[in-house]
Amino acid sequence: MSTGESPQARMANDIAIQFAHLPFHQAADEVAKHIRMFWDPRMRAEFDRFADVPPHDLDPAALEAARLLRTSTAPG
Repeated sequence: MSTGESPQARMANDIAIQFAHLPFHQAADEVAKHIRMFWDPRMRAEFDRFADVPPHDLDPAALEAARLLRTSTAPG
């Protein structure tokens, strides 16, 4: 973990690890789904801000999840 890593980034990476056995796009979708279902909007906003400004230490599936969350039209 880098010293500049947000708590939300650390949690997103931890979630991504849980889905690492899945194909990449499915794992990213599951990470995004988990974040959408269980994270407070403020947590999602902080994660989005962190993911938007490189350099960051996000797992590739967590980074793709951030992109999916940005483009999602689903509520929440």
